[in-house]
Amino acid sequence: MSEYEEVQKLISIATYPGVKSNLEKYLKELPSPIIKSIETENIKTNNNKIDENTIESTSKKSKILPTVGAFIPIEGYSWDQGAYNTPILTIYIDLPNVGSVKDKVKVEFGKHSIDLKIFDLDGKNYRLVKDNLEKDIIPDQSKVVVKSNKVLLKLHKVKGEYSYDNWTALTAKKGRDETKEVEKKKDPMGGIMDMMKDMYEDGDENMKKIIGEAMLKSQRGEKPDAPSGLDDMPMPDMSSLGKGLGKF
Repeated sequence: MSEYEEVQKLISIATYPGVKSNLEKYLKELPSPIIKSIETENIKTNNNKIDENTIESTSKKSKILPTVGAFIPIEGYSWDQGAYNTPILTIYIDLPNVGSVKDKVKVEFGKHSIDLKIFDLDGKNYRLVKDNLEKDIIPDQSKVVVKSNKVLLKLHKVKGEYSYDNWTALTAKKGRDETKEVEKKKDPMGGIMDMMKDMYEDGDENMKKIIGEAMLKSQRGEKPDAPSGLDDMPMPDMSSLGKGLGKF
């Protein structure tokens, strides 16, 4: 089975939309078995004698259109969302001499994803993919800036009711579920409940104790106190919060 056919098989059994989308992008970069077969037949012509010009031409094509499998993941980067209520979040990627291949730097922006590809930089290809950004961005207002030794991704943040979204991390801890996000907007208290669950799961023992006490008060019909720092937050009915969280 060829690599092309194997990726096709993986797409057919993939269940997560994000995984399927990445596999489909990967497949588009692979040479089609049909094209590969035609190129092979062309090389075998003229009594099976290999023409040197044909070999040279094929070699040049492979350099211009490198395969996805040759990408080196970009793991070193930093980001800054700027001052309060500023519209741009910037990702900084240091790559020596990247300005020499400015025309080979490609990026795709999605609602909550980025896919940066850098081709043929000193004979190597680089890629940075993030498909679960913590917040949504505006793709058509985002851009890439290529400097001599650095690539900057300018992500345009979404503006909320009072200010542009505040990011606490570049990517979400869990996969993005757009259906649940729409439901949260329709039910703000449900969103607060989910946040309280995350605070319990990720918090230290003191935080778990505070949330546990608030839950017990709610079960007794008393108004629960908000955790420290969230005094102005309207507290939801926490009587069901303990389900699946264990004993306090």
